[in-house]
Amino acid sequence: MLAALALSLGLAQGTGAAAQPNHEGKPVKASQRVHLSKPRLVNPTGQAKAKVQKSQAPLPTVSRQKLAELKAEATKHGAKNRPNMHGGNSAKMPGGNSSKMLKQPSQGSFEGLSQPCCLRPPDTTGAVGKGQFVEVVNGAGFGVFSKSDGSLLKQVSFASFFGYSAQSIFDPRVLYDKKWNRWVISAEAFPESSTVQKVFYAVSTSSDATKSFLISTFDPPENPGDFYDFPQLGLDQDAVIVTANIFDSGLNYVRTRAFGLAKADLYNGIGTGFLYFDLGTPGTTAPPVVDDNNANDFLVSAKTSDNHLSLFKATGLGRSNEDIVQLPDVPVTAYTVPPAARQPGTASLLDSSDSRFSQNSTQIGNQLLNIHTISLGGLPTPRYYQINTDTSAVTTSGIVTESATSDDFNASVAGSPVGGSATNAIGRMFFTWSSTQVNSPTHQVRVKSGGRLRTDPTDVTGGNTHSTASTFYDPTGDPVERWGDYSAVTINPSATNTCAVGNRAYVVNERQISTTSWGSRIGRLGFCS
Repeated sequence: MLAALALSLGLAQGTGAAAQPNHEGKPVKASQRVHLSKPRLVNPTGQAKAKVQKSQAPLPTVSRQKLAELKAEATKHGAKNRPNMHGGNSAKMPGGNSSKMLKQPSQGSFEGLSQPCCLRPPDTTGAVGKGQFVEVVNGAGFGVFSKSDGSLLKQVSFASFFGYSAQSIFDPRVLYDKKWNRWVISAEAFPESSTVQKVFYAVSTSSDATKSFLISTFDPPENPGDFYDFPQLGLDQDAVIVTANIFDSGLNYVRTRAFGLAKADLYNGIGTGFLYFDLGTPGTTAPPVVDDNNANDFLVSAKTSDNHLSLFKATGLGRSNEDIVQLPDVPVTAYTVPPAARQPGTASLLDSSDSRFSQNSTQIGNQLLNIHTISLGGLPTPRYYQINTDTSAVTTSGIVTESATSDDFNASVAGSPVGGSATNAIGRMFFTWSSTQVNSPTHQVRVKSGGRLRTDPTDVTGGNTHSTASTFYDPTGDPVERWGDYSAVTINPSATNTCAVGNRAYVVNERQISTTSWGSRIGRLGFCS
């Protein structure tokens, strides 16, 4: 979409900035070559538990004191109505009617995994395949659900799945590789010592997630005492793409890592090596899921508060000639860290994260799509960006909310090429997020979903409700309770008689079961019946 059109749709001047020349970029150095362990073939079962179980929030890429100051500043001025909302939401749940402001029951959704003992937040994520939905969450581990009726086909603890119980395993991610019909899962464990911290990868041997997996692992080659945190997972035609934040022994953010694992090795049970790139300190960096056969992968970073995003181009990941360069920054409307989300009937708040991109991007053609939560009108508010990777410029941006006064956070987005054009390859967007409302009529935290067509207004409002809590969430009595830390949206890779591929998505997000317990809800929505 042209910058002039973006401005006509009401975007701020920053998001319609003039295109910058896309020169070759600043090379990113790889510190060394790292090798995964030789994959072992397993058909995991069981509910083994880690010997040491603990929880930890994702570490911020600014000091904790600085983040606390930013959060206090975000809360200080009080919540207001958001300005300039332009409602648009054409995606509906099966059986519903298309509407610009949807208020439908939670049809087309089913219960996901729920909290066992002691671990929070769940780090809720999942992916849809041809006949199954796979969810991975902290504590509850790995679950396989039938798409047809939502029944739980298999559940395995992470300790049993990865064959490791020395420390708690956390930060799970899962993707379905529609090109090769494989499930890809990653997670990490807390450090065993100053030099040992296990990172795990699992690849299914077929499209059936109840069957066998190939398991690999490695120890990040960082300085003694360094901590590998918040890894994210992406895919292109040839590689599994990984990013992660690194912190020193004092929990200071020191660098972000990126690397690619060759599918040809990983998917065939062959030991593989990779270059371990150092991106510097751009903030949490999201890898893409590349929908086409583009040889270039674009990684995007958002700091806690800023007026631009960082953009990287990776070429040939998983191959011997792989490299990464940093491209010109992407100008955006200035943003700040969001305030925590309010709940009716309590002073306890829900954490809204720190403006990071918490889930992978969608990359189609020269368009890159992602979302993060910022402060807008004193309210936590998800804002998405569609970036032209040729020009390092935002072509479309908007906010995703339930209403003008709701607290909205913990958002994810996925894009589809269906309905795209020669100048805008992303024709559909699908979202999930969490929402609370302290103004009358109030409601506790909800699992939300919504969508946008390429020609819809830029902002998405209203949406589907898949779950509403009956009371507030306050498991610890702390002023701010952990929530998220992420959610997921994935595009359905299979068609039905009434819904072509690319028109339907599945979402998964944290829901609240009681004042002290979390669960999750898996839902579907689409531009079809």
